[in-house]
Amino acid sequence: MRRVLIVVDMQNDFVAEEGVLASQAARAIVPFIQEKVQQALKAGDEVVFTLDTHLEDDAEFNKFEPHCMRGSWGQQLIPALQNLLDEEVSDRVHYVEKNRYSAFFRTDLEDYLGLAATSQRKAVGEVEIVGVCTNICCYFTAEELANRDVSTRVYEQGVASFDQEAHAFALEQMRSVLGIEVL
Repeated sequence: MRRVLIVVDMQNDFVAEEGVLASQAARAIVPFIQEKVQQALKAGDEVVFTLDTHLEDDAEFNKFEPHCMRGSWGQQLIPALQNLLDEEVSDRVHYVEKNRYSAFFRTDLEDYLGLAATSQRKAVGEVEIVGVCTNICCYFTAEELANRDVSTRVYEQGVASFDQEAHAFALEQMRSVLGIEVL
């Protein structure tokens, strides 16, 4: 069975102390995510890193301060995760640049996971999700997986948000409405 770990938006602007939209909660989950990435790669599984990516005039900046500008330091994957990756695992690592909450919106993720009708890849059997923000990009990506009937797990200690109430609400919605296994 094909298994994929999706690491959502663990980028400098969301995690590093100097990041525009960073939080302590995001920094607190880094060790857990490092461990999950190492475990997945050691097991021969694939890892997808989503990268929030925006241009100067992005409509999202009406809601949030400008962040993760294409090619900027803020858009880069945090060093703690980038340092786990080398040539030996490059064939099992995939990056998805996205500019909306769902990692499926106008990206190649559906095709990469083998879920598109025209995909040449074997369909994914199981997906695990970690990253930020629980109630935004993690939630909307999980929702897309649920709508495609993909067995999905979210690790509570591997997701975080700047809004703790929204974090708890999103986890409960994933569990009770989307049927996602929250561990």
